[in-house]
Amino acid sequence: MKKILSIDAHCDTVLKSYRQGVTFLDNGGVTHIDIAGLKTIKPHIQFLALFCDSFKTSEHYHGVMELIDYFYRELSQGQRDVVLIENNDNLASCVEYDRLGIILAVEGAYLLVDNLHRIEELYRLGVRCISFTWNPGNGLSGGIGDSSDKGLTMQGKAAVKKINDLGMLIDVSHISRKGFWDIIELTDRPVIASHSNCLSICRHVRNLDDRQLTALGKLGGVIGVDFVPDFLGSDKSSVSGIADHIEHIIEKAGIDSVGLGSDFDGTEELPRGISGAEGFSKIYEELLKRGYGDLEAGKIMGGNFHRVIKQALAGDIPHQGG
Repeated sequence: MKKILSIDAHCDTVLKSYRQGVTFLDNGGVTHIDIAGLKTIKPHIQFLALFCDSFKTSEHYHGVMELIDYFYRELSQGQRDVVLIENNDNLASCVEYDRLGIILAVEGAYLLVDNLHRIEELYRLGVRCISFTWNPGNGLSGGIGDSSDKGLTMQGKAAVKKINDLGMLIDVSHISRKGFWDIIELTDRPVIASHSNCLSICRHVRNLDDRQLTALGKLGGVIGVDFVPDFLGSDKSSVSGIADHIEHIIEKAGIDSVGLGSDFDGTEELPRGISGAEGFSKIYEELLKRGYGDLEAGKIMGGNFHRVIKQALAGDIPHQGG
């Protein structure tokens, strides 16, 4: 693959390696990806999800804090060439010096219920992306596993403002339909769907419908195409199928609103032809085969997510299309 920036907006490698009792630096294939493998495709930026499946507020808080501690403990083992992206200087260094960058993301903000002050705590600890729910809802919003008409609560609406004001990304993957539209209405900062696919291609509740795709495009947001076979569709579990979802998002949201959100280590099965970090180059080659030029393919591989990360960290309000 030509040397271009790639960005993957979602993986569960921290949780899987923690539970397996192995390092995520170089574990010989226990996880789909590890730091050693990602270094072979630099410049690359990897979102690392911090996910805890204990959904009571206090238990979730302690679970997320344990993962953050594990992350920093691992990273302290001589990984000076890995950049934790907390500001735009960090972001620029990844691109300019071909480095590996990390963005910490909390997946499912159950720890924030009745404790919105923890948003500032997460920010101080290096977190720069938050999704309000996993599949079950909470005191902030309904989740995609709830009734679709359960949207943001007053706490959830206050959380949107706090996250916007601090300069963090809001992630709408897993949130209820109503919660999605509430965030679109309230936010004045970039919004991403870190790992979501197209409902019109694969009828899975986790996927986004065409109206949602178009709304994210108009807001200047980005959708990361997920590699999970269940979200791609039984006949789309391949590099070609991933490209089909990419092209549908381009049709509905525009070329500037699509990226990648692999979900590595959040699934046991992967699409045919993909086993880890090498899969990004295969997607790039598939895009070139379909007639996309280097500029367009570069946007999809990482340029679009780079733009919204930069906007969020700078506190810029993106242009909203008509």
